[in-house]
Amino acid sequence: MTRFNARSTAEQVTEGLDLRGKCAIVTGASAGIGQETARVLALRGCHVTMACRDLRKGGSVRDRLIADSAGRIGADALTLMPLDLANLQSVRELAAEYLDSGRPIHLLINNAGIMIPMRRETDDGFEAHFGVNHLGHFLLTVLLLDRIRQSAPARIINVASDALHFATLTPEFEDLNWEKRKFSGWRSYGDSKLMNHLFANELSRRLEGTGAVAHALHPGIILTELARDQPWFMKLLGLLALPIAKNVARGAATTLYAATAPELAAKGGGYFSNCAPTRPGKLAGEAHVEARLWAISAELTGISPGSRQ
Repeated sequence: MTRFNARSTAEQVTEGLDLRGKCAIVTGASAGIGQETARVLALRGCHVTMACRDLRKGGSVRDRLIADSAGRIGADALTLMPLDLANLQSVRELAAEYLDSGRPIHLLINNAGIMIPMRRETDDGFEAHFGVNHLGHFLLTVLLLDRIRQSAPARIINVASDALHFATLTPEFEDLNWEKRKFSGWRSYGDSKLMNHLFANELSRRLEGTGAVAHALHPGIILTELARDQPWFMKLLGLLALPIAKNVARGAATTLYAATAPELAAKGGGYFSNCAPTRPGKLAGEAHVEARLWAISAELTGISPGSRQ
């Protein structure tokens, strides 16, 4: 039975941990639970690379986290790097720059994401939820996978959502770009979050025996910038959810639990909510389905079919 729950905070989950000598990458680290995840990891001694789309905003956040830490976070604890998940070339450039730095990767936290009501496309022509929430993180992870293996013990954490239970994905993965179906922002978002979960499971299968694992999680209902593009009625639903919504400190707790809890180091493929195992999404655990998603994603992002990844 887990020692944490829905009211646990990110600091409580990591209390007593010494992460000095560890290196982490957190995508979307300039806001919301990504920012809190980066802050608490740095507070515990981890070197954190904040992978952010907006460098000006990211730099301001970095400076504030250091200034507000009362000396507990050093100036060299947080490094800022540009990452636009809507542009696969940007993903490749970050991966190449990070690998050139020689740093290990003990934690890769795929946190960034979008939730929008309208159909948009990434710079590479993919439906935005599919392209940003899944394909961008897929490519980043695969490009860094050898370094993660070499850094073991290591973990890859995919921040999914229980919106995955509203996903429309089938084992055939048809119409991922929503070009044939009537578009639904909520269901498209759910599809991308289910892909985060399936991807983590396939990663765990491929990492078995290496000392690296992968997990996925639902952070909870959190009123962050993720909802900034929602129509008025969705924002109203958000206000109605305030009694059960989490603040950012609690919202980041399950991410930190999945990333650091000793009991989750040996076996991957978990799906967590409120710092405890929870009901997985449909299709989760079906190895042939998860392998098919990997193959489709590899083809779309230009990963060589013969790659050992």
